[in-house]
Amino acid sequence: MSYSALAACLLAFILVPAHADSEFQITCPGRATMTISRAQYGLTTAMWPGHHFQIASGRQRSQINGGDRVTITRFRNGDQLIVDKSSDETFFAFNNSSELVPCARSSDRESEAISLERYSDATKDHS
Repeated sequence: MSYSALAACLLAFILVPAHADSEFQITCPGRATMTISRAQYGLTTAMWPGHHFQIASGRQRSQINGGDRVTITRFRNGDQLIVDKSSDETFFAFNNSSELVPCARSSDRESEAISLERYSDATKDHS
């Protein structure tokens, strides 16, 4: 193998980012413990007991008055997950509230991708 081909292969591995899905749990006053999953392409989900499920797309990066960098994840129901990147503190703002609630957070863990079976309702009688 030529050196240029080897260099091209190594460059390809460096430039292609790893997209490991991760999840963590947060416990915030006012709601049961939530499982937050971060997947490829900026998809974030939040689940909590009672079959509650919310989805968010992307994260907004910003700075607060003290200069700390934060990321804000806005869920479809209006909830917001705020993470202070300098201190790793996690906060939550519930829909229709401007109050930031401090949350306890577990460490991140890698999650396995799930393969879903194809669903076909063609065999169901819709009468």
